[in-house]
Amino acid sequence: MLAGLIAKCEFCTYIKGKKKKADEYYLWNVEPNVNQNSSQFMQELISRLLFFNEALVVEVGGQLIIAEDFTQNEYAVYPNSFTGVTRGTLKFDKTFYMPDVLYFKLNNQDIRALLSQLMDGYSDLLNMAVGKYKRAGGRKGVAKIDRTNGGDKKFQEQLKNLFNHKFKAYFEAENAVVDLPKGIEYQEITGEGSKKSTSEVKDISDITKEAMSRTAQAFRMPPALLQGDIADMEKVVDELLTVCVDPLVDLIQTEINRKRYGKTAFLAGTYLRVDTTCIKHIDIFSIANQADKLISDSIYNVDEIREKIGDAPLNTWWSKQYVRTKNYEALADSPPAKTGGENDETD
Repeated sequence: MLAGLIAKCEFCTYIKGKKKKADEYYLWNVEPNVNQNSSQFMQELISRLLFFNEALVVEVGGQLIIAEDFTQNEYAVYPNSFTGVTRGTLKFDKTFYMPDVLYFKLNNQDIRALLSQLMDGYSDLLNMAVGKYKRAGGRKGVAKIDRTNGGDKKFQEQLKNLFNHKFKAYFEAENAVVDLPKGIEYQEITGEGSKKSTSEVKDISDITKEAMSRTAQAFRMPPALLQGDIADMEKVVDELLTVCVDPLVDLIQTEINRKRYGKTAFLAGTYLRVDTTCIKHIDIFSIANQADKLISDSIYNVDEIREKIGDAPLNTWWSKQYVRTKNYEALADSPPAKTGGENDETD
């Protein structure tokens, strides 16, 4: 779910403070390599990051390749190196260094290891609940055997066949009759104790829900979203974006900016930013008033609003202009000049 959401985001590229679409934009939003489109690439990257707690991307011939296996050699004051980097059947016969790769690490401690221990406990509880459910609905009875025939070998064979085969078919069939040998009486136990109750089903449901809730919390996701609850969906999505998606996106864009752009370019306004507003579905009729307000406040122009809602920009002189309603007209073109007073401190 998280990988799919982040794959929807637009990787916006800026050159000297202005949004531009060039090679870097195409690389992250359309085709990072010849075998994957941007959506497939990002879903794999996020999945590996969440599952293995780290992910490595190397650039080869202008293509971004996600490593399936690698070994990191850590140093104190020198750049870490990566050896044994593999992708599919290809093993790169070279050493990659930290400044030349994109290395993403999610947490200091591996979430998967913690979850694995926790889920083992839930698995045991779930098996117990399933066993309780099966026992509650099982058929039970009492067999009375005439002990006077205990030493008869033929009777022993009949008894063995009865319990191992006939009763098995009898219990598994929806409707059945069993032929009892002479000297054996069978009485079915009926009553409330032999019926399934809603408590056994609820136990299984509660344990499953609890396990899903703990998993969601481990990845900072709202449990309600993972469980499919739709109450207060807008608030749930906002929480997901703030607590879960934004930190992941910040991790990705920060690593890209420091490795592929660098300090000088970044400070000059040339950088990459991941736009997470693409995650929410936008109904143009429901946001008409808000869109008008954004334009009238000079926050966005017409083309920028059209891009936000998924429409193509008009690319005209007027659609690129920033306009502002007369209600927000400046009081003056410049600050009023100081008048009166013999010194500045008293003005």
